[in-house]
Amino acid sequence: MIDVLAIFAHPDDLELSVAGTLLKLKKLGYKTGALDVTRGEMGTRGTVEIRHDEAMNAADIMKLDLRENLALPDGHVWLDEESRVKMVRKIRELQPQVIFTHQHDDPHPDHNHIVNLVREAA
Repeated sequence: MIDVLAIFAHPDDLELSVAGTLLKLKKLGYKTGALDVTRGEMGTRGTVEIRHDEAMNAADIMKLDLRENLALPDGHVWLDEESRVKMVRKIRELQPQVIFTHQHDDPHPDHNHIVNLVREAA
């Protein structure tokens, strides 16, 4: 079980958004975790392997209790049955009390779809 779960599209999104908040919550004793939805394979900021290594290094620095990846296809995150089932299963497995994700009006298509996917799954 995780108290606070950050669910973001790509393996650097949470570091750019809520890393400070997760650090603070961890220091307060909460169990914190991160779920990257894609591997970031369409991005221009390094290979999938580099992005994975950076994400795991960041998880160590933030002392996250969990960092996982759903491995949905980057650039092709849809509100389809497969994506919904994966997200629902992961949220039920981890049972977070609080979920952080992208802003509802984020213009990036993957980010926007993740918001809706998380909202429906939670």
